[in-house]
Amino acid sequence: MIKNIFVLVGGKGTRLGSLTQNTPKPLLKFNNKVFLDFIISKLLKLDTKYIYLLCCYKSNQFFKKYHNKIFKKTKIVCIKEPKQLGTGGSLYYSKKLIQNNTLVCNGDTFYNYNFKLLNNVKLIKKNIFMLCVKNANYKSNKKLSNLNIKNKNLYFKNNSKLMNSGIYVINKDFKKNLKKNIFSFENEILEKLIKEKKVAGKKINNFNIDIGTKKNYRKFLSISKEL
Repeated sequence: MIKNIFVLVGGKGTRLGSLTQNTPKPLLKFNNKVFLDFIISKLLKLDTKYIYLLCCYKSNQFFKKYHNKIFKKTKIVCIKEPKQLGTGGSLYYSKKLIQNNTLVCNGDTFYNYNFKLLNNVKLIKKNIFMLCVKNANYKSNKKLSNLNIKNKNLYFKNNSKLMNSGIYVINKDFKKNLKKNIFSFENEILEKLIKEKKVAGKKINNFNIDIGTKKNYRKFLSISKEL
């Protein structure tokens, strides 16, 4: 069972230019609905006690909209980083809250996925479980692409078309991989653990989209009308 949830929302979203000059990327509106609300509505189906938003850039906007708000059985708590720490540093800053079966996901990616299926994940000999998706642009991706899965184990394979989805389940033992520094959780921890065969994985065929580029922003703007 998923015990709690971390949503990574601390980035500046610089690739979106003026769109994020005054508004954090996860708080951009699509057809009058805040992007992060699309994600939270799916996460609420897990009925966890807490959803933690790990904030930094213009964190006051997250606090104003979400902090200590209760939706159904779940309380949303905002945690402000002292400075930009990267995805890895933000997890370190909040590591005391990491339990077994903690879900971690990105706050700038919409997942058309039933998160309740993650309640079946069992981390016995692995530090982390990661969902993978088909990567149409796999040749241009350098980090956490070229992935393959065999007997639920994740490994690198040249020219494979699977890549990291940005959805993870971690356990308490994962905390020993974190360090007090500014660093990328994906590039500096996941890559290492995959090579050490400590990551379990599963392929999903569900649609997902990262709104971090103007092209994908426009694409989701169109898609969101149907959501």
